[in-house]
Amino acid sequence: MCVSQWTGYRGPVSPTLPLLLLPLLLSFFSSTPPLAQGAISIPENLSEPPELTELPLSYTVFSHEDINLPCEATGNPTPTFRWVKDGEAFGSVREEFGTLRAQDEEKTLDSYGGYYRCYASNTLGTAMTQSVHLIVEPQPVLLKQQRVDKKANEGDSMILACNPPNSSTPPHIHWMDWKMVHIKLNDRVMVGLDGNLYFSNLIKTDSRRDYSCNAQYTAARTVLPLSAVHLTVIQSNDLVHGKKPDFFHPAGSHSSVQALRSHSVVLECLPKGLPTPKMEWKKKDGSLEETSGRVDSDSHGRWFRFDSIEQNDDGEYECVASNNHGSVSHSFSLTVEAPPYWVKKPQSQRYAPGETVRLECQAEGIPTPKISWSINGELLSGVDDDPRRSVSGGVMILRDVVFADTAVYQCVASNKHGSILLNIYLYVVELPPQILTSDAKVYKFTEGGSVVMDCESFGSPRPHITWEGDDRLPLLSDPRVALLTNGSIIVSDVSHEDSGEYSCSIKHSNISISAHLEVYNQTVILNGPEDVRVLRGSSALLDCVFQKDPRLIKYQIVWKKAEHKMQESSPDDKHTIFDNGTLKVTNIQSDDSARYSCEVITALGSVTASGSITVVARPDSPEGLSLSDVADHSLTLSWNPGKTHNSPIIEFIVEAREEQHTEHGRWRWEEWKRVPGEFNHLELTLHPYCTYRFRVFAVNEIGRSDPSHFSNHHKTPPAVPDRNPSGVRSESTDPKTMIITWDEMDKRFHSGEGFKYHVSWRGGGRLSVEPRRRRDASVRHQRHGDVHAV
Repeated sequence: MCVSQWTGYRGPVSPTLPLLLLPLLLSFFSSTPPLAQGAISIPENLSEPPELTELPLSYTVFSHEDINLPCEATGNPTPTFRWVKDGEAFGSVREEFGTLRAQDEEKTLDSYGGYYRCYASNTLGTAMTQSVHLIVEPQPVLLKQQRVDKKANEGDSMILACNPPNSSTPPHIHWMDWKMVHIKLNDRVMVGLDGNLYFSNLIKTDSRRDYSCNAQYTAARTVLPLSAVHLTVIQSNDLVHGKKPDFFHPAGSHSSVQALRSHSVVLECLPKGLPTPKMEWKKKDGSLEETSGRVDSDSHGRWFRFDSIEQNDDGEYECVASNNHGSVSHSFSLTVEAPPYWVKKPQSQRYAPGETVRLECQAEGIPTPKISWSINGELLSGVDDDPRRSVSGGVMILRDVVFADTAVYQCVASNKHGSILLNIYLYVVELPPQILTSDAKVYKFTEGGSVVMDCESFGSPRPHITWEGDDRLPLLSDPRVALLTNGSIIVSDVSHEDSGEYSCSIKHSNISISAHLEVYNQTVILNGPEDVRVLRGSSALLDCVFQKDPRLIKYQIVWKKAEHKMQESSPDDKHTIFDNGTLKVTNIQSDDSARYSCEVITALGSVTASGSITVVARPDSPEGLSLSDVADHSLTLSWNPGKTHNSPIIEFIVEAREEQHTEHGRWRWEEWKRVPGEFNHLELTLHPYCTYRFRVFAVNEIGRSDPSHFSNHHKTPPAVPDRNPSGVRSESTDPKTMIITWDEMDKRFHSGEGFKYHVSWRGGGRLSVEPRRRRDASVRHQRHGDVHAV
């Protein structure tokens, strides 16, 4: 059978298609004006092959009312529709619309189950849909509900079965009580993918009489209570022993999972043990972060979910359940295959007689799909050979096409996981050329850019477009000029010399339009905003000095902060934009730190420059002073640095105040040590029998912070004094009296209560000792010339 004699449901089509089109083409030629006016002149009654606009899908029905298989198409003449079920004609030919519904209530619902395909046809061809499966199932009904009694000890694991009826559309499972309140789920109590309720270990409060499994069949609009369980948990004394983790599901240590690209996949590990095991997921041959999957938080980590799995997600995955009695693991070998999907699709188009047509379908999948071709819904093997037609895999080539080659061609890609189908119409017709773009269009562009000048055309065969400049020379001789398939041109790197008149014409006709190009100077920001560091509380100026073409009268300056447009305020307010474009920001605070951009907008585009404001200030006070590693006379003082305000901390200053031996009015802070900025602690050595408080300052290049809050009081225990008085001397004026004096020691160095001085002197080989609480002592009745050592 030749292509021009394809058979549809309306009978053989006459091979005189060119004669049918002749009056149409003659009327079209006679009405075509010599010059295009910017509007396409296509006759209203121009024939169009059918194009499908609504397609059916496979799904499950539970009643006659559920049956609704859409099939709609456009075309001229209006397409008619027919359906095929399981390879046989189903119903009568349908006019105007093709959607299939169950209108015969007397036919059993089961009789509608099967595989359906819709065909839409007119005089120019036949388009067809993918074969879809209509699955018929009875309405879910409530079986006799059985009450189940279960008993188990505390700490045991438990499974409450649900067992919903099998369905092509699995139900959503809800475990509830008699008041229809959901059972609270957690990492110990889980609902599995199979709908069962799993207890990793039982506790006494799990006892209840009203566990109820309810199955929600969304497509059937039905909820069924399937089981009722009375669970009794018996108190046990074996809880202290605990139980090593194991898995309810999956069984064994390894399983294989095959998934399909773009489908959802869930890997499930349901652990049991006492205490409740913790779950961890790993990818043994890579990182979980590199996959499209995620640990499902709604399942408390028991599922690893892929919402739309990708081919590079395949590999080895592992779940590990562990508690303080051990661990158990299970590995999954995940293999991702793919039903066919298109990577290159040909487009439906009109062609002129004599052209060579190449239709190329490229599909990928795992396994690699096979490509087959049909014409008007009939396999190519059933169509007569044509020496002008060649097929190689996904490529069909038609040489020297004629009107009789007009048809809808089907490209089908299939592998073991399914098939996909494309309808591509090839319409061989001869239509007079037209230029669709308006005449005398003016183009304004800036130098250095690229300009597209339009000359969109229409016709079959496709019109041959030529462009010329003022000098009447072909523009395509310029390497900067490229011709687009629709007839428009792109001129790159335009300059002022390119300004002028241009003409676009259709070769071998008197149809042409003109275009005028004006090239403007680029708008340039001469002095844009810079990166500045500004002291908090001060002001900043960001420049935006620009130069534009004087012919561009209107312009706009837009300032943005962190990509958000700024609103200008009054001159004495926060933000001020001056006439020259400069932005002033006053009373700068920390939240003014951001990237700022200045955009100059003209009718021909925009130019942007950006800078930043970094607000600097004294650091905030250190926080959280704490005392640790406390010994009798030493401790470690730690703190947390405050905010640095964009200026790194150079050092910390630690100060201390002794309060026990100092009068309240004379308390004073003394600097003890300076610590480099990268440290946040300091070991301190303390005097015995003193009471201390500490505080810390932070210092950056801007200055010194306010002091931190005081530390808690710290009191050291007494000890033997660790130093002697200094400045021991004799201030005698009487030869018979020796006066001994010394510098009084500060109370902080007394090291305990009952402090006193012991004064010793030696004379004539004899040592004398006298206790004193004062800072001097007198020795009387000494002989003249005696030598003493004090």
